[in-house]
Amino acid sequence: MKVATIGVCATLVLGLALAAAVAGGIAPYLLAAAMSLVLGLGWASAVGIRARYRHSIIILLSGALAAAVSALPAGDRLTWIPAIVAVALIAIFVAELVRGEGAEHRLESTISSTAGVLAAVSSSGWIALSRHLHDLGDTPVAMVVVPGVLTGLIIGVVGLRLLLSAPERGPKRGLLALSVLPVALLGPTALFAARIVALMVF
Repeated sequence: MKVATIGVCATLVLGLALAAAVAGGIAPYLLAAAMSLVLGLGWASAVGIRARYRHSIIILLSGALAAAVSALPAGDRLTWIPAIVAVALIAIFVAELVRGEGAEHRLESTISSTAGVLAAVSSSGWIALSRHLHDLGDTPVAMVVVPGVLTGLIIGVVGLRLLLSAPERGPKRGLLALSVLPVALLGPTALFAARIVALMVF
Protein backbone atom coordinates (compact mmCIF):
# COMPACT_ATOMS: atom_id res chain seq x y z
CA MET A 1 0.00 0.00 0.00
CA LYS A 2 1.30 3.43 -0.86
CA VAL A 3 1.65 5.94 1.97
CA ALA A 4 0.60 8.78 -0.34
CA THR A 5 -2.59 6.95 -1.34
CA ILE A 6 -3.58 6.37 2.27
CA GLY A 7 -2.76 9.99 3.11
CA VAL A 8 -4.97 11.30 0.31
CA CYS A 9 -7.80 8.98 1.34
CA ALA A 10 -7.50 10.08 4.97
CA THR A 11 -7.67 13.73 3.88
CA LEU A 12 -10.83 13.02 1.87
CA VAL A 13 -12.37 11.21 4.84
CA LEU A 14 -11.55 14.18 7.07
CA GLY A 15 -13.23 16.50 4.59
CA LEU A 16 -16.33 14.30 4.56
CA ALA A 17 -16.37 14.24 8.36
CA LEU A 18 -16.26 18.03 8.60
CA ALA A 19 -18.90 18.39 5.90
CA ALA A 20 -21.19 15.94 7.69
CA ALA A 21 -20.71 17.80 10.98
CA VAL A 22 -21.66 21.10 9.34
CA ALA A 23 -24.61 19.59 7.44
CA GLY A 24 -26.10 18.04 10.57
CA GLY A 25 -29.28 16.00 10.54
CA ILE A 26 -28.73 12.38 9.58
CA ALA A 27 -25.41 13.08 7.81
CA PRO A 28 -23.07 12.60 10.81
CA TYR A 29 -24.92 9.41 11.79
CA LEU A 30 -24.44 8.01 8.31
CA LEU A 31 -20.79 9.04 8.46
CA ALA A 32 -20.21 7.27 11.79
CA ALA A 33 -22.02 4.17 10.55
CA ALA A 34 -19.93 4.14 7.36
CA MET A 35 -16.71 4.53 9.35
CA SER A 36 -17.71 1.64 11.61
CA LEU A 37 -18.54 -0.49 8.58
CA VAL A 38 -15.19 0.21 6.91
CA LEU A 39 -13.30 -0.48 10.14
CA GLY A 40 -15.31 -3.62 10.79
CA LEU A 41 -14.69 -5.01 7.32
CA GLY A 42 -11.11 -3.88 6.81
CA TRP A 43 -9.19 -3.22 10.02
CA ALA A 44 -8.61 -6.86 10.95
CA SER A 45 -7.27 -7.59 7.47
CA ALA A 46 -5.11 -4.46 7.41
CA VAL A 47 -3.22 -5.31 10.62
CA GLY A 48 -3.34 -9.10 10.43
CA ILE A 49 -5.64 -9.88 13.35
CA ARG A 50 -6.14 -13.60 13.85
CA ALA A 51 -9.74 -14.88 14.04
CA ARG A 52 -10.56 -11.71 12.13
CA TYR A 53 -14.23 -12.48 11.54
CA ARG A 54 -14.99 -12.46 15.27
CA HIS A 55 -13.06 -9.26 15.81
CA SER A 56 -14.61 -7.63 12.74
CA ILE A 57 -18.08 -8.23 14.15
CA ILE A 58 -17.06 -6.79 17.53
CA ILE A 59 -15.62 -3.65 15.91
CA LEU A 60 -18.62 -3.16 13.63
CA LEU A 61 -21.23 -3.63 16.37
CA SER A 62 -19.45 -1.40 18.88
CA GLY A 63 -19.26 1.46 16.38
CA ALA A 64 -22.87 1.03 15.25
CA LEU A 65 -24.14 0.96 18.84
CA ALA A 66 -22.10 4.05 19.76
CA ALA A 67 -23.59 5.93 16.81
CA ALA A 68 -27.09 4.83 17.83
CA VAL A 69 -26.78 5.94 21.46
CA SER A 70 -25.37 9.29 20.31
CA ALA A 71 -28.97 10.23 19.52
CA LEU A 72 -29.84 9.95 23.23
CA PRO A 73 -29.76 12.89 25.68
CA ALA A 74 -26.32 13.88 26.98
CA GLY A 75 -26.63 12.08 30.31
CA ASP A 76 -27.64 8.80 28.69
CA ARG A 77 -24.81 9.05 26.16
CA LEU A 78 -22.26 9.34 28.96
CA THR A 79 -23.73 6.21 30.51
CA TRP A 80 -23.96 3.98 27.46
CA ILE A 81 -20.83 4.76 25.43
CA PRO A 82 -18.38 3.68 28.18
CA ALA A 83 -20.53 0.58 28.68
CA ILE A 84 -20.27 -0.25 24.97
CA VAL A 85 -16.48 0.05 25.12
CA ALA A 86 -16.32 -2.13 28.23
CA VAL A 87 -18.49 -4.89 26.75
CA ALA A 88 -16.53 -4.76 23.48
CA LEU A 89 -13.24 -5.20 25.35
CA ILE A 90 -14.63 -8.20 27.22
CA ALA A 91 -15.81 -9.63 23.90
CA ILE A 92 -12.29 -9.20 22.48
CA PHE A 93 -10.78 -11.15 25.37
CA VAL A 94 -13.39 -13.89 24.98
CA ALA A 95 -12.75 -14.05 21.22
CA GLU A 96 -9.08 -14.69 21.94
CA LEU A 97 -9.70 -17.16 24.75
CA VAL A 98 -11.85 -19.41 22.57
CA ARG A 99 -8.94 -19.76 20.15
CA GLY A 100 -7.48 -22.18 22.65
CA GLU A 101 -4.28 -22.51 24.62
CA GLY A 102 -1.08 -21.60 22.81
CA ALA A 103 -2.77 -19.58 20.04
CA GLU A 104 -0.27 -17.45 18.14
CA HIS A 105 -0.23 -13.65 18.15
CA ARG A 106 -2.90 -13.42 20.82
CA LEU A 107 -1.51 -10.22 22.35
CA GLU A 108 -1.08 -8.50 18.99
CA SER A 109 -4.62 -9.41 17.94
CA THR A 110 -6.03 -8.16 21.25
CA ILE A 111 -4.22 -4.82 21.02
CA SER A 112 -5.10 -4.29 17.36
CA SER A 113 -8.75 -5.19 17.88
CA THR A 114 -8.93 -2.84 20.86
CA ALA A 115 -7.61 -0.01 18.67
CA GLY A 116 -10.30 -0.83 16.11
CA VAL A 117 -13.04 -0.74 18.74
CA LEU A 118 -11.83 2.58 20.16
CA ALA A 119 -11.73 4.09 16.67
CA ALA A 120 -15.19 2.81 15.77
CA VAL A 121 -16.69 4.16 18.99
CA SER A 122 -14.77 7.44 18.68
CA SER A 123 -16.32 8.00 15.25
CA SER A 124 -19.46 9.06 17.13
CA GLY A 125 -17.42 12.09 18.24
CA TRP A 126 -18.21 13.59 14.84
CA ILE A 127 -21.91 13.26 15.71
CA ALA A 128 -21.27 15.09 18.98
CA LEU A 129 -19.36 17.80 17.08
CA SER A 130 -22.29 18.27 14.72
CA ARG A 131 -24.76 18.58 17.59
CA HIS A 132 -22.47 21.07 19.31
CA LEU A 133 -22.16 23.22 16.20
CA HIS A 134 -25.91 23.27 15.59
CA ASP A 135 -26.73 23.93 19.25
CA LEU A 136 -24.77 27.18 18.94
CA GLY A 137 -26.89 28.39 16.02
CA ASP A 138 -24.79 30.59 13.72
CA THR A 139 -21.49 28.72 13.72
CA PRO A 140 -18.33 30.83 13.27
CA VAL A 141 -16.03 29.59 10.55
CA ALA A 142 -13.28 29.15 13.14
CA MET A 143 -15.28 26.45 14.91
CA VAL A 144 -15.07 24.31 11.79
CA VAL A 145 -11.63 25.34 10.55
CA VAL A 146 -9.75 24.93 13.85
CA PRO A 147 -10.92 21.36 14.57
CA GLY A 148 -10.25 20.46 10.94
CA VAL A 149 -6.72 21.88 10.95
CA LEU A 150 -5.90 20.36 14.34
CA THR A 151 -7.18 16.95 13.30
CA GLY A 152 -5.33 17.19 10.00
CA LEU A 153 -2.06 18.05 11.76
CA ILE A 154 -2.39 15.13 14.16
CA ILE A 155 -3.14 12.77 11.29
CA GLY A 156 -0.16 14.14 9.38
CA VAL A 157 2.32 13.89 12.26
CA VAL A 158 1.17 11.01 14.46
CA GLY A 159 -0.68 9.11 11.76
CA LEU A 160 2.44 8.93 9.61
CA ARG A 161 3.76 6.15 11.82
CA LEU A 162 0.57 4.18 11.22
CA LEU A 163 0.79 4.72 7.48
CA LEU A 164 4.42 3.61 7.37
CA SER A 165 3.45 0.37 9.11
CA ALA A 166 1.01 -0.50 6.33
CA PRO A 167 2.00 -3.48 4.19
CA GLU A 168 3.08 -2.77 0.63
CA ARG A 169 0.26 -4.90 -0.70
CA GLY A 170 -3.03 -5.80 0.82
CA PRO A 171 -6.80 -5.82 0.28
CA LYS A 172 -8.44 -2.54 -0.70
CA ARG A 173 -10.66 -2.73 2.37
CA GLY A 174 -7.47 -2.67 4.44
CA LEU A 175 -6.33 0.52 2.70
CA LEU A 176 -9.69 2.14 3.41
CA ALA A 177 -9.56 1.06 7.06
CA LEU A 178 -6.08 2.57 7.48
CA SER A 179 -7.42 5.80 5.97
CA VAL A 180 -10.54 5.91 8.12
CA LEU A 181 -9.03 4.89 11.47
CA PRO A 182 -7.16 8.14 12.33
CA VAL A 183 -10.12 10.32 11.36
CA ALA A 184 -12.56 8.19 13.34
CA LEU A 185 -10.23 8.02 16.34
CA LEU A 186 -9.87 11.81 16.43
CA GLY A 187 -13.60 12.57 16.49
CA PRO A 188 -13.51 13.47 20.22
CA THR A 189 -10.42 15.63 19.59
CA ALA A 190 -12.31 17.66 16.99
CA LEU A 191 -15.17 18.12 19.47
CA PHE A 192 -12.74 19.24 22.18
CA ALA A 193 -11.14 21.78 19.83
CA ALA A 194 -14.55 23.15 18.85
CA ARG A 195 -15.50 23.59 22.51
CA ILE A 196 -12.27 25.48 23.19
CA VAL A 197 -12.95 27.78 20.24
CA ALA A 198 -16.52 28.30 21.48
CA LEU A 199 -15.21 29.45 24.86
CA MET A 200 -12.99 31.99 23.13
CA VAL A 201 -15.58 33.25 20.64
CA PHE A 202 -18.78 33.36 22.69
